[in-house]
Amino acid sequence: MTVLLVLGFFVVIATAHNITFLEVPRYGDPHREANLVCHYVNEKDDPPLHSVKWYRGRDEIFRYTPGQQPPTRTFNTTVERVTRGSCNLHSCSVSVVLPRIYNTRLSFTCEVSTEGPRFAVVKQVKNLTVAVTQKEDPVITGVPGSIQLGEDIIVNCTTAPAMPPANIAWYVDSKPEMTEPWMVNNTQVSGPNEFGLRSSWRSLRLRVATARGFLLLRCEATQPTWPPYMRSTNATIIVTSPHLSKFTASGSQRSAIEAFLLITCIVQLISKYSALSEI
Repeated sequence: MTVLLVLGFFVVIATAHNITFLEVPRYGDPHREANLVCHYVNEKDDPPLHSVKWYRGRDEIFRYTPGQQPPTRTFNTTVERVTRGSCNLHSCSVSVVLPRIYNTRLSFTCEVSTEGPRFAVVKQVKNLTVAVTQKEDPVITGVPGSIQLGEDIIVNCTTAPAMPPANIAWYVDSKPEMTEPWMVNNTQVSGPNEFGLRSSWRSLRLRVATARGFLLLRCEATQPTWPPYMRSTNATIIVTSPHLSKFTASGSQRSAIEAFLLITCIVQLISKYSALSEI
């Protein structure tokens, strides 16, 4: 509570509780209830707490009034439904059933007011997007332990089931995969599983042209939500020159790495010997 002296009169200005934190998940799975929590604190001279109200958009869905019996009340409709609520003088949490309309953005408001006669009010708003996000990083398959210069490889990137399905992009040595002008998006999407979720996959065919001894691949799977949700996976391929294949006849990745390190050491020794000869 704040007291001001104005023109010889004391004016009392009621202040509201301070909302210290509002917990609303950024993404909400429509197969599960979303848990919302509002934390607030009563400053030293604030009036007592009058009520805490939860809104979805402009619609009130839950109210906590400690001075009434019963202290809690729900306002369920065909769109919004609160299954349970638990509140006290410092926090108020509710569990909400979400609509099964993917990529829908919902706003939830926590409104805290103090006792009269002025009933000072403070509120905070956060948004939630209805989506089932990827629970795991995408998986890259078909990666060989090593490959020779000039050879072709075909690798694939697959996501876990999610909704909306992810769009997949490939990066080769940190550069986006070059596609033909007419290929806007060749990400493939599976049919829905028993929960209505879909997996995505995308193949990459590449001719190895780097001479630095290795190739870096990166698969990024981005769901078109707001904000976008992205997960990624990296893979490294050892690249050998044709004469190096004598050392890697077994085709194992370990042999390729050992051979590559051997050639690198030989090159470094020759460079140092040449530098000493010039001196």
